[in-house]
Amino acid sequence: MIWLALRLCAGVVALGLFGLSSSASASPQAGAIVDIQIKNFVYTPRVVTIDPGDGVRWTNFDTASHGQVSVEPGFATATIGQDQSTVMTFSVPGTFAYVCSIHGVSMQGTVVVRGTPPEKTAPPLSIGHVVQDIFQQARPDVFVDEVTRGVSPWTLGSAALALGIAIRLAWIARHR
Repeated sequence: MIWLALRLCAGVVALGLFGLSSSASASPQAGAIVDIQIKNFVYTPRVVTIDPGDGVRWTNFDTASHGQVSVEPGFATATIGQDQSTVMTFSVPGTFAYVCSIHGVSMQGTVVVRGTPPEKTAPPLSIGHVVQDIFQQARPDVFVDEVTRGVSPWTLGSAALALGIAIRLAWIARHR
């Protein structure tokens, strides 16, 4: 029982640390709190507009657990059960689209933080990678080699034994 409690506490701490980022923090500061209710797998209201330093409190009224994670890197909240809440404080202006970390895009919402968002730098261009694809698995002329390559003698022996038993049972059933 103690180990279960310790694992639960460790999980909560890990999720709390994961939720910290440059655009959001897990503990509210001096600012307003805007409430979002989770009912019937829907965030109400779906879009909230706040000032930097304000917080958002998600309260779960569903029997299923929910968590919130931003679509772009930004924030993630702890997973909350029925009648539980979690609060996230937003300090950087911008628009933060989020989904339920458990149910995905079927549950969506947006937090708009007033102000001019910081400039985003373009990610570096990536040079793709070369894939050698010669479709050997689809060639019928090498099918037998591909099937028998890597098969152990024990597997082949077991298959032969099973086939022999099946033939013997069929012979007995036919001659009764």
